[in-house]
Amino acid sequence: MAASPPVAPEPVVASGSALAFAPGKLILFGEHAVVYGHPAVALAVDRGTTVSLVAVDGPTRIVAADVEDPRLLPALCTILPSEGLGVTLRSTLPVGRGMGSSAALAVALVRAWARWQGRSLDLDEIHQAGFQVERVFHGNPSGVDHAVSARGGAVCYWRRPPGPEIRAVPVAPLPLVVLDTGRAGDTGVQVAGVASRRPGVDPLLAAIGALALAQLPALAQGDLPSLGAAMRENHRLLQGIGVSTPALDALVALALAHGALGAKLAGAGGGGVVVALVPEPGPLLAAAAAAGVDAFPVGVHPSQER
Repeated sequence: MAASPPVAPEPVVASGSALAFAPGKLILFGEHAVVYGHPAVALAVDRGTTVSLVAVDGPTRIVAADVEDPRLLPALCTILPSEGLGVTLRSTLPVGRGMGSSAALAVALVRAWARWQGRSLDLDEIHQAGFQVERVFHGNPSGVDHAVSARGGAVCYWRRPPGPEIRAVPVAPLPLVVLDTGRAGDTGVQVAGVASRRPGVDPLLAAIGALALAQLPALAQGDLPSLGAAMRENHRLLQGIGVSTPALDALVALALAHGALGAKLAGAGGGGVVVALVPEPGPLLAAAAAAGVDAFPVGVHPSQER
């Protein structure tokens, strides 16, 4: 059964405690191409991760977490002091599925630590600190995940040599459904695989980036037929660069057979989730349940831009 969409908690700062929330994300267009300087469009979603800090005696440690990962504590310690804090991690994101679970952790952690210290951070500071946390999980991330988690709403992201260019873009309400393969993908493995297939796949990567940029007006206007067609084409291109799987292709086909205007893998591939644009999600949700597939609607988390 799909969990109910979470409600982001209000920021809390109390004596000896701090709490912060950050949303996950979906890449609507631009996976893998973004690594090579092409634009990507990503949305913050209304599921995410909450980090709670409390004062404890002794070494900083994880008090409770929804997931076990040996990298968690090293990731936390890129931001937190080595002594005196107990950390609780709660998430409504499927882990390792391309929905930015590590980025949401990074941004929530940075925000919680700033609140603990009584500081306010601007978006650039959150982005830079979050990048250090994400490197523990992904080595050389593109940066798009924690950029959209920090900002909310929708962003167009370019990875430039001097530094990332991040532009907030308007987004109309989108009827999105996520379908989970139930299998984690390994971002590092998929990125390395694409790199090994260059320069043969470079024209496909360029086409993915061009598709992302071309859909900005449709995203703002809520032009669902145009967005759906672009999602179908983006998935075809991702198949071409070798990051889709039979399970992902089957979920795309399931979505298209039950009312989706478009569907594509979302994330690095090799596992993870499919995102579908579905004006009437009921038939797709019912078909997914009958097939034993975890599927759930998602909304866009509001922009945090000031």
